[in-house]
Amino acid sequence: MASTHPFFQLGADSRRLVHLALCEDALRTWNTYVQDEPAALRYRDSVVGMRHTVDIELPADALRAARAGVNLADVDRRYLEPITALQDDDLTFPDSVELGYYAIYNCFRKYVSGADIEDWLIVNQALSVHHDSEVAARLTRAIDELDPTP
Repeated sequence: MASTHPFFQLGADSRRLVHLALCEDALRTWNTYVQDEPAALRYRDSVVGMRHTVDIELPADALRAARAGVNLADVDRRYLEPITALQDDDLTFPDSVELGYYAIYNCFRKYVSGADIEDWLIVNQALSVHHDSEVAARLTRAIDELDPTP
């Protein structure tokens, strides 16, 4: 079903704009979460037992870098620890926050690092910040809001 969605009829530049718009939603969800749950931003890694605090500005910096297509503010290096911690379950967020966090990270990797990230993966991850009943409408709106001028 995913491959028949109008998103897949868009060119690469338009898909990028949809990704960026959806990741803006993920960033808003992230910002709300970090304001409401500051204690959840501290964790201990299970390998060496070091304490860490999540860099709350990292997703915003990553999205700015993805928009610019340039690794601004050393984003790639700054993501190493939190992504490892998420994968090792040393750091946990609610599912919608975590998937939104990954959406921004993957958007950065695709548009800055040139990683081969499936377009639909970013869409799915970013849309996870919305209630199921809002997902289809939000994606349609992101596509409809594309600027038709070059």
